[in-house]
Amino acid sequence: MKIGVIGATGFTGEKLIEILLTHPEAELVYLSARVDKKVKLSGAFPKFKKKTGLFLEKLNLEKAEASADLFFLALPHTVSFKIAPFFIKKGKTVIDLSADYRFKDAGLYKKFYKTAHKDKKNLPKAVYGLPEFYREDIKKSKLIANPGCYPTVSILSCAPLLREKVIKDIIIDAKSGITGAGRKPSLNFHFAHLSGNMYAYKLFSHQHQPEIERILSDLAGRGNRLIFTPHVIPAERGILITVYAGLLKRISKKDIIRIYSSYYRHEKFVRILKNRMPQLKDVADTNFCDIGFEVKGDKIIISSAIDNLMKGASGQAVQNMNIILGVKEDTGLK
Repeated sequence: MKIGVIGATGFTGEKLIEILLTHPEAELVYLSARVDKKVKLSGAFPKFKKKTGLFLEKLNLEKAEASADLFFLALPHTVSFKIAPFFIKKGKTVIDLSADYRFKDAGLYKKFYKTAHKDKKNLPKAVYGLPEFYREDIKKSKLIANPGCYPTVSILSCAPLLREKVIKDIIIDAKSGITGAGRKPSLNFHFAHLSGNMYAYKLFSHQHQPEIERILSDLAGRGNRLIFTPHVIPAERGILITVYAGLLKRISKKDIIRIYSSYYRHEKFVRILKNRMPQLKDVADTNFCDIGFEVKGDKIIISSAIDNLMKGASGQAVQNMNIILGVKEDTGLK
């Protein structure tokens, strides 16, 4: 399939290019970015020299549409919904890595992203791109809303136990490497500020909290009380969360393992750790989500890790593409 990447110079765009250049079922043919003039990709990223002769250029919708069949939109929030409708109308497949199609409720989108949604027509068509729970819908969709990084690891960690009515009163303590904030420069992300530092941010107001709540409520068939606190840590990439929850019934660790194993037995990218806790280095540059836990009395602690640029963004986007293509989900992601 011929592939285009719109927004090719962000961290997620760069990672998509890395994956797609060696993907046996994809031919990368079009790249656009905010550039003053057409420039070789290797001019912006020297590591791609002799790997591809592709150019970066300003977005030309007509040229893009004529070039490719499937488009990854690696764009900032509030930008994708201005571009996706054109490709959808032309019958192209769109995998959007922003938050623009993750909410069915345009009012909720406006509340957390501070702007009115400009493509309400296509919102109902979008499928949430978490393969472990929405695979059959993804197969048939032309518009995939790739999940956020925090929601991906949080939902995979909590959904099985919520669906089985095992846990309540969830607290998610989340820590992310700095690439989760994107490539746009900021003093808060300056090396001298971040090195040896760590801080919480957007308490009670992070845009990923309603995404986590909505999907978990949909999967569990009921609403759930949830507190989500994100932190920035002095690491390039990776997300590690610690989930604290109360148990609705006394249950053994053996039974918890059985529940997770039942849900994820056939999932290529979810690894259940029975005797240890996840570490960022174990998932770096992979599409895996590692989940470990410990039970004591009426409490459970779940610890999970992903690479925010892989399972949390570009890797999962390619996993969704593989589902659409009907090839093995780990194609290009091994």
